[in-house]
Amino acid sequence: MSQCWPLAGMTIAQKAVLISLADNANDQGVCWPSIPTIAARVCASERAVQNAIKWLESAGIVSANRSNGRHTSYTLTPAAYSPPQEIHPRTKCTGEGNAPAQQMHHTPAGDAGDPRSKCATPPHHVPSNRKEPSVNRKGTVKGARASRRVESTINLPDWLPEEAWANWVAYRRKGKAPFTDHAVTLSIEALGTLRAAGYEPVAVINQSILRGWTGLFPVKDAGSPAEQGGTTAGAGAIWWDSASGIEAKGAELKVERRPEWNGLTYKMHVFRAAGPGAWIESELAKAQKANPNEYERAFAFFHGVSATKFEELKKRAAP
Repeated sequence: MSQCWPLAGMTIAQKAVLISLADNANDQGVCWPSIPTIAARVCASERAVQNAIKWLESAGIVSANRSNGRHTSYTLTPAAYSPPQEIHPRTKCTGEGNAPAQQMHHTPAGDAGDPRSKCATPPHHVPSNRKEPSVNRKGTVKGARASRRVESTINLPDWLPEEAWANWVAYRRKGKAPFTDHAVTLSIEALGTLRAAGYEPVAVINQSILRGWTGLFPVKDAGSPAEQGGTTAGAGAIWWDSASGIEAKGAELKVERRPEWNGLTYKMHVFRAAGPGAWIESELAKAQKANPNEYERAFAFFHGVSATKFEELKKRAAP
């Protein structure tokens, strides 16, 4: 970012977008924030951000890779900066003929920034990103810089420490289970529910990381029977791997099997009643192999998120 601050010859909006990209970039100068996120950070319209990115591309300081189709990545090269008026004269901010600056064409009011410093060139649409990681591609989290990256993608509640959340994000992104925008929202929802029940979010996160869980559960005494899913007689040491073991566990936990439930639905209810453990992680792993949506639904179910709430959070996480 320090290499971007001295650069001159651009508008306030262009400089703000450049600094925002630099703040999100990893050590290789690569980042992939969404257009709405950048717009929120620099207090500008999405159209203004799109125009600024187009200008930064023409100036050689930013190159955009849109081949992914789902999200755009940006690579910053401050050393290659060359103002577009030197390489693309047609994009210079000019009025008609040799008209003075005050007679330059006005840009629409929806475009943020000082209109006198804007070009009359029609805006070039830059596709909005649909997905945006909270940390860099390496999944590393380093101090305040990592906290800013996390903070730039989602508004954390006041009760959730940035460092603890950054640790959770880094841990989840290194695993095989998908950590989509919706999964991020579900994680915060689960932490909020556990906090309301008296569990400290930091302790909950640390427990899951320590035990290798992808879910977030109440902190329990490792020596208690509940931590081991109970003491099911005759179910075997790995009760969750057999239908008879699951039936025995369901009977022990008094999980009544409803007529409309199939075997999978009943198993899911028994696993949830048994609480956190290898049985839930095993089911989450199976859902993960199916597809991200199945994983998110299973994650939500085990954390007590209703189907209605699940859809609401999914819409909220959508770009």
